[in-house]
Amino acid sequence: MATNRAPPSEQEIKGRIITHMNTQHSRELSHYLRHYVGLSARAATASPAIQDMSLTGMAIKTLNGTYDVPFSPPLSSWAEARPRVIAMDVTAREALGISDIYLTEYAWPRGFDWVPLGGVVFYYICCVGLPWVVPGSGIWDTLEVVFPGGPEWFLWIVRTIFWIVFGIHVVEVFLLDRWRLQKHGVPRFSRVWWAWTSNIFFEGVTTWNRLDSIIAAKRAEKEGKKH
Repeated sequence: MATNRAPPSEQEIKGRIITHMNTQHSRELSHYLRHYVGLSARAATASPAIQDMSLTGMAIKTLNGTYDVPFSPPLSSWAEARPRVIAMDVTAREALGISDIYLTEYAWPRGFDWVPLGGVVFYYICCVGLPWVVPGSGIWDTLEVVFPGGPEWFLWIVRTIFWIVFGIHVVEVFLLDRWRLQKHGVPRFSRVWWAWTSNIFFEGVTTWNRLDSIIAAKRAEKEGKKH
């Protein structure tokens, strides 16, 4: 004989919501802390987890403390919890300039990407090797034969453009972090962050194209799932 199962209690519903948010949506919790509490990105991503929750708000704990994030207006029932936390995340992401497409992987250079990468790496090797470019050395003799203008011109070029090359690539690291990596949820100094920033420092502009193609593919895949 079938028995009627009692509906879950409010405490059980709250427990399920907390467990789901803590296990599946820690990224969203960090968004709440950044937007509604004003924490820095580093502080907000320090293992955020809901410690307690009520119809009036959430208490989110991190390694640095516990912070109250209110529901405004308060929930009238737990049935409103899911659409509310989704809406709060949309509001937080828009205010923070964070996309709903997250970059979680690194992609190696491909095809033509290796050309600028090889060129910049070769240039830095030339910079490191300057102390060995002296009259009478094998490098000096080789440059007299193969390099237009000879070793003197080689030394002048390498030394003159160093700060230009270095400065351009440092700026590209800064802009990639600000315009792409932070926007697409890559934590600073994470493994993925180091991979992309190191890459653009040596490769340059083609890094943008490769990263944007990944983002575009993720966007297309997400839009396809909606239909």
